[in-house]
Amino acid sequence: MAFARGRVRWLQDWLIRRPFLRNVSIMLGGAAGGQMVSIVLSPVLTRLYSPQQFGVLSVYSAILAILVVVASLRYELALPLVRSDEDAINLMAVCLCVLLATTAVVGLGAFAFPDRLLDSLWPNPVNSIHVASYRGLLILGYACLGAYFIALYVATRAGAFHSIAKTRFGQGVVGPVSQIGLAMLGGSTPGLLVGSILGQSAGTFGLFFAVIPDRHALVRALSWQRMADMARRYSRFPLIASWAALIDAIGSNQLLYLLISVQYSARIAGFIFLVERIVSRPLAIIGTSILQVFVGEAGQTVSSDPAKLKSRFYQVVLRQFVLAVAWVVITNVAGAMLFPFVFGAEWTEGIVYLQAMSLGYLALAIVQPVFHTLQILEKQSLAAAWQIGRLLLTAGTFELGAALGYDAPWVIAGYGAAQAVACIVLLLLMAHSIQQLQKVRP
Repeated sequence: MAFARGRVRWLQDWLIRRPFLRNVSIMLGGAAGGQMVSIVLSPVLTRLYSPQQFGVLSVYSAILAILVVVASLRYELALPLVRSDEDAINLMAVCLCVLLATTAVVGLGAFAFPDRLLDSLWPNPVNSIHVASYRGLLILGYACLGAYFIALYVATRAGAFHSIAKTRFGQGVVGPVSQIGLAMLGGSTPGLLVGSILGQSAGTFGLFFAVIPDRHALVRALSWQRMADMARRYSRFPLIASWAALIDAIGSNQLLYLLISVQYSARIAGFIFLVERIVSRPLAIIGTSILQVFVGEAGQTVSSDPAKLKSRFYQVVLRQFVLAVAWVVITNVAGAMLFPFVFGAEWTEGIVYLQAMSLGYLALAIVQPVFHTLQILEKQSLAAAWQIGRLLLTAGTFELGAALGYDAPWVIAGYGAAQAVACIVLLLLMAHSIQQLQKVRP
């Protein structure tokens, strides 16, 4: 017992001397706990909802994920770069004002979108009552998730990684638990979507209040003039980074769900959604946990210590590579043996899509912890060029395969390979940009 306590104290002291690893461990603790709950409850969900219903969720989630990246026009990414609390609160106010405006635009667009065009994208036949609820849920999900991202970067700037970790855990619990509860109440497919919204935005208000300790004093620092100054100072984020992020979201795996639902079926989209939830999402949670800490540190070292930024970049990429390779190999071996037993015979077909997407998941996992490096270096134009290139490469690969009549698994495997090529190019661009930064600021 004494030996165990001694080891714990040694580990605590070791982490205290390594603040980056300490913060990552805090983030991973909350995220991993939430994800573990989500994975444990997944077999329950696959017995309450069909692959077709998960396919509807995948299309809804893809549309939401694509749109929400411009919820604050990327002003939230500038929050870790702001030095004074007064400037930070004014920039946060800019983010919230922009979120209100973009939510109104999304709301108008959602209800003005023609049913005829929607029928070609939506996995189920268009029903006026159901579609109206889906439109409303899209607006609600957009506003909730957009607010969470603002709170997340406010907390990142404050170094409030304990608070972020709590929300990560809460999201992993609230999402699947609410989906199970709504299924029991007969919520059907809309219940699956509502549970997703609740899970993604869990802890938003608590995060805001946790990281703004002296709220009354900071509210007094708000002014339209300072908000306008902040909006102008970081204008490159909405002018370049926002639409570049939109292109990036379209070029990510979210596009795959839309392409599959149109070219093949929602059932296949449902299989891939489950595979991503079990295989890719744990890696993504680790990646985003590291990313939040990396962004917080890089926001300070980019101007003061470029050598440290370079060292941290290579350290993160190498360790994430080792972890991602191990995880993808393990899940491929285990998935082939356990998929039907764990999730039910109806989901057996998912094994082939796990294998098809593995290379793409591996590459995305390696890039994820350092994904915002070009944004931090304020090289938004270069990031935008890469995002356009990835969109053309991945969408072109998918459409070419489908046009040539290849079966879905082969087309999806080609799509994953194209993602891998794009991620390698991004890593090279980021490494080159960091090297150039060192030359300018030795």
